[in-house]
Amino acid sequence: MEEYPEELRTPPVALACLVGCPDVHSLITAHLHSQQPPINAIALPDFSMISVIPPKKPPRDISDPIRGILRSDWLSKHRTRIPSVVAALFTSNHVSGDPAQWLQVCTDLENLNLVIKVCEFLHSNLCVLISILQPGQNTYLLNCMFVFNSVADVTSEDRMIALRKRAEVDSKNLIVFVPDDQLELIQSLSRLWTAFTDLANIYYRDEGRRIKVRLEKKSSSSMELNIRYCFKAAVYAEFRRDWLEALKLYEDAYHALREMVGTSTRMPPIQRLVEIKTIAEQLHFKMSTLLLHGGKVVEAIVWFRQHTANYRKLEGAPDVIFLHWEWLSRQHLVFAQLLETSSSDVLQVPSMVSVPAEKPTEWEFHPAYYYQLAASYLKEKNLSLEFAISMSEYVGPIDVSAESVVASVYFGQFARLLELEDTYIMQSLTDDEYVCYTLAEGKRLQDSSEIIALLKRSFEAYNNLKAERRAAYCGFQMAREYFLSNEF
Repeated sequence: MEEYPEELRTPPVALACLVGCPDVHSLITAHLHSQQPPINAIALPDFSMISVIPPKKPPRDISDPIRGILRSDWLSKHRTRIPSVVAALFTSNHVSGDPAQWLQVCTDLENLNLVIKVCEFLHSNLCVLISILQPGQNTYLLNCMFVFNSVADVTSEDRMIALRKRAEVDSKNLIVFVPDDQLELIQSLSRLWTAFTDLANIYYRDEGRRIKVRLEKKSSSSMELNIRYCFKAAVYAEFRRDWLEALKLYEDAYHALREMVGTSTRMPPIQRLVEIKTIAEQLHFKMSTLLLHGGKVVEAIVWFRQHTANYRKLEGAPDVIFLHWEWLSRQHLVFAQLLETSSSDVLQVPSMVSVPAEKPTEWEFHPAYYYQLAASYLKEKNLSLEFAISMSEYVGPIDVSAESVVASVYFGQFARLLELEDTYIMQSLTDDEYVCYTLAEGKRLQDSSEIIALLKRSFEAYNNLKAERRAAYCGFQMAREYFLSNEF
């Protein structure tokens, strides 16, 4: 699992943005992180830095070619760069100060609104939270409900109303809290987190609906786009902690992807199958994670059976059949790790998978079983790789062209990175070039130590289960691998 990006391995966490008053950023972010569900935050010290948020992309032209299924940076971007809500923070002396200070507040809000309209994180709804900081005053004000006794206070109330109208936010999202009063601070931070959570849920709900409308209207005949839309809508559902909807959408994407096998002609055959199996692996990982953390172990095992059965015979071209065995090995390794780390009391996911009459065997509930199979498939990969290298005319002592091959901007794709004057460009690979690259990488990397590590984990787990015969078999396989590696 460690080779998966963190944004795929962990559930999505809502992202907010704090602008202004940097002295209280650490206080607010620490509180947001400590809550359930937690909220991450981008902290910008002043309003001039709001432009760091990515601009909104123009609508996709239907004539544009589809170059891939899932962009590799989409998940990371929504977790670290595209906030669902913005909090504009001002001190009380700026709001109720002299005309020059008030003018600066108005200017900051206008600039913020202008940037938000062209930013990717707010397509339709403007969700801005205004927090007024009043250090040194024992006053807690919420929903713009104030009790004032002096003329100065009336003026402040007028300013607050004007501020809310200029920012175009609901009164409940105008919050005043006092940092130096512990009781008031705790209550204010709690209301702040509640407002963030509500606004973030609105954003992710609306974004999910916007994507689902495209699916329901069948606005695109492209299978790649339908898979992409299902995946994005599922992620937005995860942001809202709607695990059932997320699971259903991931399942829809998985089935649509399986239908692409043998029909898509967008890429050369070898690379097309690699991309499909990479996306299938990620979708299955998401579904398994939701099921296992919801305590649905039997359903997760059933899904794993179906997943491996769906792709077991899709070996691909003989030149790169070792990639298939490596893929199968990784499926078993990751599922074993998920079984070890899952906790049934984390999520509550209703069951969606019907359990077949042939229920899982006793061994299928134990990670040791999957570690053993992962080692077996990795051994098969090594044998296939050795044969492919011996039969290949591509692989020499050093393949310089393979050094320039990098992961593409889409999951499951690779490209050659070329330097052109002062910039870099990505050049697509032919299948022959891709085969050359994979053989060179396979020759460079040795799997013996990984096979031994997998067998050792299986050996130890079987011993803990008092399964002596299975443990002895794994021990024998370890000894054999040590012998073949000349490690006596």
